[in-house]
Order: sequence, then structure tokens, then C-alpha cells
Amino acid sequence: MGKGERLPQIDMSYDPGKGYVAENELMRAIILRAIEDYRNGKGEARDEAIEYLNDEDDEYVFSFIAICRHLGFDPGKTREKILHGTKRISTRRRAA
Repeated sequence: MGKGERLPQIDMSYDPGKGYVAENELMRAIILRAIEDYRNGKGEARDEAIEYLNDEDDEYVFSFIAICRHLGFDPGKTREKILHGTKRISTRRRAA
């Protein structure tokens, strides 16, 4: 990939043949909200985002680890990219 080229965007809410899957869309929104609160939140909102992203619970369906696994992401690598990555993660929501 050359200088200035953008990485392809993957929308994990979309399932080929089925269109948008509501469960995936909700999980995607939860992760995006945590990223936004971590990056731009103040006080309690940012603290809760950090706590959520670092939580090791994998049984609760909407835990960070469970969502990552459901969407096919490695939770540890995803957490590392969110908290310490140098590339900006877009939290822009798509139009409905």
C-alpha cells in the first residue's frame, strides 16, 4: 500500500446474503461508543471506557471480549490497537 492510501474499511455488521444483522450492528455500536468515550470522553465516561476495554469477562454477551470474538477479532490485538495504536480508528457511524 503506497503512501497516503487508505486501508480498506470492513463493516462487520454486514453479512453477505443477509444484509445488515441487527445483533452485529449493536455490537459494533457498543465498541465504537467505547472507543469514542476512551478517546474524547472526560472523567467518568473515559474511566468506564477504559474499564470496559480492559475487562477480561468473556461470558457476558456484550463484554468486549465476547463482542470481539463474535465479530472475528482477536480481543488482545484489538484492545492493543484501540489503546496504543498509532492509526486512528474511525468511529463515524454509517447513515441508516
